[in-house]
Amino acid sequence: MLTMNKVNRWMLKATIMLVVVFVIMVLSSCGKESKKETTVAKSPNIIFILTDDQGWTQTSHRADPDIPESKSDYYETPNIDKLAKSGVMFTQGYAPNPICSPTRNSLMFGQNAARHIYNKDADWYKETEDWLTLPKAVKMANPEYRTAHFGKWHIAKVPKEAGFDYDDGMASNSGGEIFGDGFLNAKDYTKPADIYMKENKIGNPTNTKRAGKPSAHWNDKNPKDIFGITARATEFMKESIKEKKPFYVQLSHYATHLSLVSGKESYEYFKLKKKGERHTNPEFAAMLKDMDTSIGMIMDFVKEAGIEDNTYIFLMGDNGGRSTLNQIAVIDENKQLESAYYSTQSDRNMPLRDGKHSFYEGGLRVPFMVSGPNIKANRVSRIPVTGLDFLPTFATLAGYKGEFPEYLDGGNLVPVLLEDANEINRSQKALIFHQSSHRKPRSAIRKGDYKLIKYWSKEGKYKNTPKLELYDLSNDLSESTDLSEKYPEKVKELEIELMGFLGEVNAETGIRDIEGAYYRLMDDLNKK
Repeated sequence: MLTMNKVNRWMLKATIMLVVVFVIMVLSSCGKESKKETTVAKSPNIIFILTDDQGWTQTSHRADPDIPESKSDYYETPNIDKLAKSGVMFTQGYAPNPICSPTRNSLMFGQNAARHIYNKDADWYKETEDWLTLPKAVKMANPEYRTAHFGKWHIAKVPKEAGFDYDDGMASNSGGEIFGDGFLNAKDYTKPADIYMKENKIGNPTNTKRAGKPSAHWNDKNPKDIFGITARATEFMKESIKEKKPFYVQLSHYATHLSLVSGKESYEYFKLKKKGERHTNPEFAAMLKDMDTSIGMIMDFVKEAGIEDNTYIFLMGDNGGRSTLNQIAVIDENKQLESAYYSTQSDRNMPLRDGKHSFYEGGLRVPFMVSGPNIKANRVSRIPVTGLDFLPTFATLAGYKGEFPEYLDGGNLVPVLLEDANEINRSQKALIFHQSSHRKPRSAIRKGDYKLIKYWSKEGKYKNTPKLELYDLSNDLSESTDLSEKYPEKVKELEIELMGFLGEVNAETGIRDIEGAYYRLMDDLNKK
């Protein structure tokens, strides 16, 4: 028979055991819940929206919440703003290159431009059959994925050979100059615009450099094929959903690259709107607004189709915005020149220095955001990221768990997106940017807060070139104070790392008289 003391001791032990079991169950439940929040959705859909010539400050939300000047004081992008708030916005997102085609090649291959378009081997594009690409990486994870590309291409590889099941065939750089059902060449309006401005005594108040062709503007129901790209992509996604197949879709907009095309309603709205101090051009604002509307259409489709919980949306710019817009030619519905004038728009990327083609922040830093399942909303990340990170990221999201080739230069963003990690594992700790060959040789390397820019040859735009410049981006975002003389050891350290990488990948560092790889590929195909 149990005594009262024994009963009490037994009850105490039983109570303790029950408490322990309860605690274990709670902890186990918490662990499962945590794991659920950071687990990649199974075979998620991936939508990648690539905008053209859209600068870091060319949205109506702050590209950096701490910098008031990092939003436009004139442009309106409510849907891009919504996308940024729905997931994570990277304040230090970088295009792989400050120019269109090198960036697009780099994105597709996940490789620094020094490995291909600016390599000593000028015929590299003939040897890319086995190279990994964005769609191939997704299919490597799961061959069930349907893949499609819509819009601007400008890459030295045929879309089908790159791994896309479907593309809309408009591969050129100028394909966005659509006029109704036809094509409009803005170069045809250069001389008429010059004559018009001379006859009407229209001056050039800011001494803007005359462009090889005007920034032609006209009204169109499908400006820049913005809504055509969107409609074709939507139809492809509908088919994929019907077939119960996951999809990877890339929408590469011609907007907001020159020329400046928009719908009439958008144009009339911005003509009447009070201009900002930094952004003033109604033609560009209208085109940007139309593109933003199309992005909202994609977001609405994802929600209405019921795939919001299994679809990631990535958005970035292909390079920094143009610093100036040069002359504008306004063309009517009959393709006749209506008027022309010089834009007074300059320093459009402030507080960033310079713009497209430049290795300053204005040429490289771009809008960069991601939303999707298990990505917390309203997040802001200050980790430097690059479009080179997309290939391993898309593959991982699609389910790939193996090793990636050593020649990839990007890192996997999934831990940053889903687990709030503050570090990205890349083969190089620094971000490296390079051009040469058919362009003036320039390079840049960013490591930590420091950025080194190397001008290899004499350039009229910059004083005392060739030279090296050093900037501390944490204290000098506008890159106005060159610290190279103050910190020569830092200059030496970064230059050694830069030169080591360029030597390792066999990068070209001089000039040669050749066309870009895309155009040489087109010539090769036409000869067959």
